[in-house]
Amino acid sequence: MAEAKGYRIEVEIFTDTYKIRGTLFVPLAGVGGYSVRLSDFLNNPDKHFLPLTNVKVEALPDPNEKFEAPFLAVNKSVVTMVRAIEEA
Repeated sequence: MAEAKGYRIEVEIFTDTYKIRGTLFVPLAGVGGYSVRLSDFLNNPDKHFLPLTNVKVEALPDPNEKFEAPFLAVNKSVVTMVRAIEEA
């Protein structure tokens, strides 16, 4: 199986109720790909979810409520802010 071409970027995503930190894979431009910019990936109207790996989630109303997961798909419709932390 061929490895997908692209880059990984650590992001922090905020919704009304959660702070989510994880690694987002952004495919390179090409057939079915995106530009190298994170904003192009986020603004693609055909993609409704942000696939994250190595995820840490914290509930905003109660910071003691936390969990981790190897994978989480975040619906873009609930996202209020995305912050790029660093490329991996």
